[in-house]
Amino acid sequence: MTRMLESLKNIVFPDLCVACRVRRPTVDEELCRSCLSHLPFIQLPEDAKAALAGKDQFPSEVSSFYSLFYYTKESYVAELIHYIKYDGLHDIGRYLGGLLWRRQLSLLRLDKHVLVPVPIHPKKRKRRGYNQAEEIAKGISQESGLPIIPDLLIRTSDTSSQTKKDQADRTKVLEHAFDLNPSYDSQLGKILLIDDVVTTGSTIAACTSNLLKGRPEEIAVATLGVSI
Repeated sequence: MTRMLESLKNIVFPDLCVACRVRRPTVDEELCRSCLSHLPFIQLPEDAKAALAGKDQFPSEVSSFYSLFYYTKESYVAELIHYIKYDGLHDIGRYLGGLLWRRQLSLLRLDKHVLVPVPIHPKKRKRRGYNQAEEIAKGISQESGLPIIPDLLIRTSDTSSQTKKDQADRTKVLEHAFDLNPSYDSQLGKILLIDDVVTTGSTIAACTSNLLKGRPEEIAVATLGVSI
């Protein structure tokens, strides 16, 4: 009887692709075959690092950089990021975080790292209901078992979207937008900083400069996308 009810439920309310909400996802995935085929996956960590060329704001103190997709405006990746940030579909963030671990991070020596999501301001979090970077971190944590410290960094100012600002304006706005939470020990361990997209590197630079106050053993960065 239970099997019959479950089968009926799948017919009436089928699991649909978390992106298009039209087609059925592939086995063990949340995205359908069509949506997966539209995603420009980065194959190797070296390729992600190469995509940082010209991003002078990206901090030299970051030991390693990993990213799942190449990102361009008006791309399918941009749509997914928009769904996560503004349409309340935080389950996509968790799924893609898990995918980031499986495709890029799982074979690396990251077992001693803690996950630190780039924070958003409390006002924005209250309005949105969640922090998209934290959702990505949760997806990574579910796959890896790595712990998350969601409040190691604090967002101290509520800035508007940075996507339409030039590099100089981004840097100026973000310079005092973050701080290190004084509740934590000043001698930090290995950190994997998590964000959705790297465009100029200004956000990562601002976060890194504050993390360095805690004298971490290492800072690595992982994102869903990196702009090209």
